[in-house]
Amino acid sequence: MTKDERAVYVFALRYALPRHSYALSIVSQMILSRLNDFEDWELDGMIRDCWIYYPSLDCGGDIDRRCADDFKNKLLAELSKRGRDDLLSRIKDEAERRGME
Repeated sequence: MTKDERAVYVFALRYALPRHSYALSIVSQMILSRLNDFEDWELDGMIRDCWIYYPSLDCGGDIDRRCADDFKNKLLAELSKRGRDDLLSRIKDEAERRGME
C-alpha cells in the first residue's frame, strides 16, 4: 500500500470517528484487514485519534464507544506484537495524564 493510500485510510478513520453510523465499524475493519501495511507511527496516530473523539462518542452511545475501544485495543496489541514498547509506554503515560484507559 502506498503512502497516499495509507493517508486515505487515516482520513477515513478521522471522518468516521465522530459520526454515529456504521462508518466507524466499516473503516476500522478495513484498516485492521491491512494492518501490516501501516507504519508504527500511523498506528500510534490512530490510537490518539480515538482519544480525541471520545467526547463525541459519548453522545453516540455505547456501540460507538465499544467499537472505538475494540479498534484501539487491537492497534495497541499490534504495536506490542511489533515490539514497540517505547510507543506503548508513551501512549500509556499520555492516557494517564488525560485520565483515560
